[in-house]
Amino acid sequence: MTEVMKKLSLIVCMCFLTTTLYAQDKPSNQDKNDTTDLSPMIVVAYKQARQLQEVAADVAVISAENIQNTQSEDMAAALRYETNINIEQAGNRFGTSGINIRGIGSNRVAVEVDGVPNAKAFDIGSYSFATAQYPDVSVIQSIEVLKGPASTLYGSNALGGIVSIHTWNPQDRVSSGDQWRQIRFGFNGEYNGRHGTYTHAWNGEKNGVIFNINQRDGKGMQRPSTLADDHADWDQQSVFGKWVTDVAPGHQLSFNVQAQQRDQSTQIHSFIGQGRFANTTALAGDDSSESQKLSATYDFMLNKHWADDGLIRLYHSNTEFLQKTAENRFSRRDTPLLQDRLFSFEQKTLGMEANFTKQFNTGDWSHRLIYGVEITQTDVAEYRDALQTNLNTGDSTNILLGEVFPFRDFPLTDVKEIGVFIHDEIDLNEQWTLIPALRFDRYDLDPTRDALFDNNAEDIAVVDIDESDFSPKLGLLYHINDYNSLYAQYVRGFRAPPAEDVNIGFNIALFNYRSIPNPDLKSETSNGYEAGYRLILPNQRLTLSGFYNEYKDLIVSRAPLGIDPDTQALLFQSQNIAKARIHGFELDHQWFINDQWQTHIALSWTKGVNATNDQPLNSVSPPKAVLSTQWSSVSKKWHSGLYGRFSAAQDEIDLTQEELFQTPGYAVFDWMSGYYFSPQSHLQFSINNLTDKTYWQWQQVRNFDAEDPIIEALTQSSRNFSLSYSQQW
Repeated sequence: MTEVMKKLSLIVCMCFLTTTLYAQDKPSNQDKNDTTDLSPMIVVAYKQARQLQEVAADVAVISAENIQNTQSEDMAAALRYETNINIEQAGNRFGTSGINIRGIGSNRVAVEVDGVPNAKAFDIGSYSFATAQYPDVSVIQSIEVLKGPASTLYGSNALGGIVSIHTWNPQDRVSSGDQWRQIRFGFNGEYNGRHGTYTHAWNGEKNGVIFNINQRDGKGMQRPSTLADDHADWDQQSVFGKWVTDVAPGHQLSFNVQAQQRDQSTQIHSFIGQGRFANTTALAGDDSSESQKLSATYDFMLNKHWADDGLIRLYHSNTEFLQKTAENRFSRRDTPLLQDRLFSFEQKTLGMEANFTKQFNTGDWSHRLIYGVEITQTDVAEYRDALQTNLNTGDSTNILLGEVFPFRDFPLTDVKEIGVFIHDEIDLNEQWTLIPALRFDRYDLDPTRDALFDNNAEDIAVVDIDESDFSPKLGLLYHINDYNSLYAQYVRGFRAPPAEDVNIGFNIALFNYRSIPNPDLKSETSNGYEAGYRLILPNQRLTLSGFYNEYKDLIVSRAPLGIDPDTQALLFQSQNIAKARIHGFELDHQWFINDQWQTHIALSWTKGVNATNDQPLNSVSPPKAVLSTQWSSVSKKWHSGLYGRFSAAQDEIDLTQEELFQTPGYAVFDWMSGYYFSPQSHLQFSINNLTDKTYWQWQQVRNFDAEDPIIEALTQSSRNFSLSYSQQW
């Protein structure tokens, strides 16, 4: 850790120690403050609503109020003031590729929206990247992030954690017998974008409806670079609707629909003619994506000996990407060429979830039990096409670098998953709670080859995968008194091999490269240990946690195997060759000083080691701290906040790899302010990156060579301002 971060850590520790001692001396002075934010209701940890002090895990909660106060207009902005939760980026063109929690990302963190899983990201290179998609922030009620392995409740995809997004219900926005409307529009200087949204909620005696439409556009991130500017012209539309009906006392049925589409045209200028793009004279992308989620949820009372109540959810989701790339370049013989590439990716999921809860006593012990089953079927289809045209002769060919287009990189794949779990909270007495849990998962991957796959991989065999695993968990919670508690837990994580690793098939004849499937590919597993201390006072909350996670059989995609003695081809195969250890600590302190002032301090330090070569893990971000101070006027009309983000330099990288770019440390400040003309009329404005700092996020550039000219084009946004206005009635 750098000297700057050490000093910052010392300051943070002194601050929270001082404020904690002060609060313990006078715990009742702030009883009048609303403590909802200090002990929010958490659902993601146990799949049941629990107050934070009842949870034996580290959970971050970003409320709609936080999103509004920080003027966050997308998922990346909503998470930027969290430590050890980092957005993985795929550049100006492709955007957010995933979420990294405590050094684990790349589809190893599950994301769900109202209980419906998000589609996974997919990257094959060659301008082909199906990235992550999230609901518009205007419909988000809260974001809950459970850090660390969460496979016991959420199955194969939650090896690194789970991000659970909850959208608004009608009753959250308006009381019974009334309706609520809001219009909001504004400008976001980070990407020169405009946004406008309309939300309408109505809540009757037995029925409630909420509806939202949203339009956004932008020009791409504005970066402080001496290179030529890249141009990204995009627009996005989204629709959200939810109908909730009380069919009988204790029985509620809800229907949820979410749809989003995005179109983007990108012109790349920044690195044309440099490095590996030395022969490229023009590069443009034309991309479109769309997603739909439909779900029906039935929440009901049973009052049976085997269950008090239950929940059944049915859902269907569909995500599609279509990306077109046009590249003008010269061949090695200086022949002008036009290369047109197309990438298509589609993922469809049909799923069912049924959960049941039961409270009962065994002697002096009280139990809060939840058990259930989840079943999903996912169909994944992908293909690429290309055409190269000689601009001198007009001749065209569908063979590029020895690959014959069109083709699939992996066969049509059907994935069936079933998970059965049981989770209990056993109150041994008023102070001790034991939390045992167990889940069984069955994973069946069934590929189907067709002419498109055989077009470039006819002699490559495809394999099925049939995996199963148990994921146990054991937690312990100790309430020292009404304010203080300790917790500890052990959780086992599990991730089944994804389709793109099992049967990846490419055959690049020009370079004599060839991939082969791996029928022995095993599931990734983890053993996670965590302990923490939590203090919740009427006006303060302090959380201190430490964790140690061991990962086994991590899958390395398309690892080089060596030369095939028969064909002399360089072989690639996804393999279980990586073991890793990640440990660290996190501190979070929030203080409502009085009705006008509040502060927030957070700090994280994480270290990861590749156990196979004893080198640092490049997926782990450097230490980070967040400090903020927020103020509101006595009249509550004015409010303002200063937010600081601090990161150490990245000096922990794998030295056995090529010399990678190491991000320098940074300190970035954002200022937010707003004014209420009336309780229904609100103006907000902000200046982001106040000091116009040039800096990089490690998760966006961690795989780039130190001399790569693209690095300068991947800085974060320069100083910018944002403005928004909302009116409700």
